[in-house]
Amino acid sequence: MSARPILRWTGRVAGGCLLAVVVGGLAFCVAFRAERRVNVVTVPDWTGKPLARATADAGALGLVLETAGQRHDPGVPVDGIVQQDPQAGAVVRRGRTVRVTLSLGGETIAVPDVVRHPARQAEAEIRRMGLEPGVETRVTVSDVPEGQVIAQWPVPGTTSLNGERVHRLVSEGPRVPRWVMPDLTGRPLREAQDWITLCGFRAGPVRRMPSPGKAPGTVLGQQPLAGWPVGPRDVVELTVAR
Repeated sequence: MSARPILRWTGRVAGGCLLAVVVGGLAFCVAFRAERRVNVVTVPDWTGKPLARATADAGALGLVLETAGQRHDPGVPVDGIVQQDPQAGAVVRRGRTVRVTLSLGGETIAVPDVVRHPARQAEAEIRRMGLEPGVETRVTVSDVPEGQVIAQWPVPGTTSLNGERVHRLVSEGPRVPRWVMPDLTGRPLREAQDWITLCGFRAGPVRRMPSPGKAPGTVLGQQPLAGWPVGPRDVVELTVAR
């Protein structure tokens, strides 16, 4: 047998073997990638979800849920998931364990007694206890000093949760009497000042300005204006003719 046919036959055998290797390698890669796609999953977001529901979801995906700990969280109900590892969106193999932290709910706190306390002190005490100041409503009370807490809700000693609000009713003190300011224009300065003092107001600075035809010391203007409401110890300013 000549050398040329032998070489041709050998080349064909080698080419066939190489083709088989290439095809086998490609088939292995395709099978390996397909197997990987079948055996990997994306971790869902279970934060805020009940443990029972998350456990069922994990089982359906071929994952294992494991409780890693517990902590108080007022935003998540008891036995809800607060945290997870791996986090949502991570791509993992089936059979992977996902560790979760469960909520104990909001931390229980006894509401402090802030009745008869000054409003600012009451607010500070509420915050110190881990609660939040709620609505502060003010009312006129004759026998309670201004700024003192009259009542609260929830009532003292009530069991509450961390971050919940405590509302307060605060005294504005006794009602301040109000009168209608009379018209003092045209009166002599001395008479107007006597009226201011007699009625319990305070006399403010007196401005003087030229006013032809008006006797010196005649009241030309006033603050507050006539008809305005005024209270005890308010200041009354006058403008008089020079």
